[in-house]
Amino acid sequence: MKEVDERIPKKEILKMYGIDRTTFELWVKERGLPVIEISTHSKYVRKSDLIDWEEGLIHQRIFRELGV
Repeated sequence: MKEVDERIPKKEILKMYGIDRTTFELWVKERGLPVIEISTHSKYVRKSDLIDWEEGLIHQRIFRELGV
């Protein structure tokens, strides 16, 4: 049986990164933060998706710095 991935609520993401709702929405729209939207007041990010997203941003930054 496939293990269910932990979901992190939007509110917890805001607290983890010290950001506000506007920044969260910009990250979703402009930086591709993968969000599960149950309703307008219920949004989550899968833990594994968050880790992948962070790693992608790190690689993008490294490539930019290297001029690749």
